[in-house]
Amino acid sequence: MSSREDLVRSALSRVNDPELRKPITELGMVDSLQIEGARLSIRILLTIAGCPMRERLQQDVTAAALTVEGIERVDLDFGVMTEEQRNEVKRIVRGGREKEIPFARPDSLTRVIGIASGKGGVGKSSVTVNLAIALRNLGFSVGILDADVYGHSIPRLAGVAGVRPTVIDQLFIPVEGYGVKVVSMEMFKPDRADPIAYRGPLLHRV
Repeated sequence: MSSREDLVRSALSRVNDPELRKPITELGMVDSLQIEGARLSIRILLTIAGCPMRERLQQDVTAAALTVEGIERVDLDFGVMTEEQRNEVKRIVRGGREKEIPFARPDSLTRVIGIASGKGGVGKSSVTVNLAIALRNLGFSVGILDADVYGHSIPRLAGVAGVRPTVIDQLFIPVEGYGVKVVSMEMFKPDRADPIAYRGPLLHRV
């Protein structure tokens, strides 16, 4: 490996995946790179086809590569990970742990606050979003799981209405609004106005 290639890989290690928030080198997203004079060719593997962060990655990777002395042109090519590679990404994102409920572990510092009511229209969503943002402003890492199957207004209040999460197999990457990570039933419907006909056992499983 040439010294310039070392420098390029070091520069790319400072580029984080915008959604997974880990270095693309650690996630195995740098498939190959080749240096010919002042020209650098890089192939980046996306976790899924049609990744919404492709343009952002292109900008960040190009900017990082151009900081290496002698690199004046960057040609970027994109591919898609295999199932095996995606499984490795999921393992890395989970910190090497098998699938589990992290906050159920005895050593977890995560605290779950449940906000619920048997009546609609009493302000559950407003309280949830305002509390989450207030805690975020105090320096906490906060996420909202909107478990309201029918009246999901959290995305609109959190400023992420219409935004879809990235899905890696069965791993959902939350979207972020006002510094708070959000997952809501609304994000999995083709259109916000579409009705959800969940009843009985199916509703309970959801």
